[in-house]
Order: sequence, then structure tokens, then C-alpha cells
Amino acid sequence: MLHQTAVQTLALTEGAEIKGWILAVVGNLFAAFLGVRALGHFLKKEWGEMVTLFVAAVFVAGIVWFPDGVKSLLSGIWGKVAGSA
Repeated sequence: MLHQTAVQTLALTEGAEIKGWILAVVGNLFAAFLGVRALGHFLKKEWGEMVTLFVAAVFVAGIVWFPDGVKSLLSGIWGKVAGSA
């Protein structure tokens, strides 16, 4: 009976917890990387590269921290382009 319960529990797992954990780790690593790069550009007074890094970071952060929102946004845009929506 215990074995059957364990199998049913595993079958119902969708991986939402591991997805959240991976996104949190990747997001924190991304933020640390951006902080180091931005500090380097700031100290070298490379303002153009720092602004470019910030703009790129906004797009990547949206994908890392809000993947479902980005998916729906891109699906909506593609629907308008393809004429299905």
C-alpha cells in the first residue's frame, strides 16, 4: 500500500518546485554577474557599455524571472504578426 501511494505522489509532481528553485538560482547568479560587470564599466567610465548592459539585462531578466509572462507576451505578438489573433 505504501508503494502505491509513493507512485501516485510521484506521478502528480509537475516539477513546479524545482522550476522555481532553478529560476531563483539562475536569477541570483545573473544579478551577481550584472553587478560585477556594471561595476567594472562604471570604474572604467565606459558609460555606453554600461547602458547597453542595462538594456540587455532588462530583457534577460524578464525571461529569467518572468518566463510565463514573456511566453504569453511573445505568443500574443506572434498571433498579431501571423494574423491568428
